[in-house]
Amino acid sequence: MTILDWLTLISYMALNIDIILQIGRIYKRKSSEDLSLVGMTIRFIAILIIAVKFFTLGDVPLIIGQGMAVVTFGTYFVLAIIYFRHRRAKSSS
Repeated sequence: MTILDWLTLISYMALNIDIILQIGRIYKRKSSEDLSLVGMTIRFIAILIIAVKFFTLGDVPLIIGQGMAVVTFGTYFVLAIIYFRHRRAKSSS
């Protein structure tokens, strides 16, 4: 692997660490109040489209990095939806 490949993986790891910290934050607060589900939906769709593109290119560092982003952002997105529904159910009762 080239230095650019390693830098790509390091960049993806930094991105995923940020997402993991956000997961911890909303889990600890038990709230997704300050998150936009519309914005998160758009970002998740974009992440998936980029992942498909990287798979077609066959670039291993990009596939690994984007695969990590799909998993971590997907977890973040699901957790946000769970807390959004919880908040909605709580406010309607």
